Amino acid sequence: MVKTGLPLNFVKFLQRSDNIREELFQGPSGIRYAKALQKTASEMALALKAKDFDTLLAMEKLAVQRDFRVYETELAQKSENGHKQIMERWRIGCDPQKAREDFQATYAPENLPKARVMDTVMESLIKTQCRRLSDYAKGNATPAEKLYFSRRQECLKAVYKEHMLHISQALGQSKAQERDRDNSLVR
Repeated sequence: MVKTGLPLNFVKFLQRSDNIREELFQGPSGIRYAKALQKTASEMALALKAKDFDTLLAMEKLAVQRDFRVYETELAQKSENGHKQIMERWRIGCDPQKAREDFQATYAPENLPKARVMDTVMESLIKTQCRRLSDYAKGNATPAEKLYFSRRQECLKAVYKEHMLHISQALGQSKAQERDRDNSLVR
């Protein structure tokens, strides 16, 4: 017969582990950890406010590498690969010629100025990355960790909006929209 643990011992060990965890997060080390994450989130907020998207993406790359070091999970590996793909799409959007080439294959040239162009690949990558970040923030995450992961999500969503603005400008959509606005003012 297999020897099983006593329920009282099990409860005692659970309580002990909860107490140790609480000491870790409420003790000096846990407080320093929380402050460091809060400062990290603040740095990302400053870059976001300055609309420095290249810096935001560099910060996200470092954060993804940290996730891989700290969590060492398949999710962290997927995040790293996802970030590389986001960077590839970002580079396409930042180069007007590449953006035009990429989207002219999908849209007829006469429809480009007025079509609502969506980069579904980038959108999917950003949404997937945000889901991964929310997975990290679930469960036993501290408030500082939740802030850190939600700030990263916020920054990724802002990167997507800026990416779409670059695409629109590369395809001449912003000029067509301005013309349409000017024409509506004349009427």
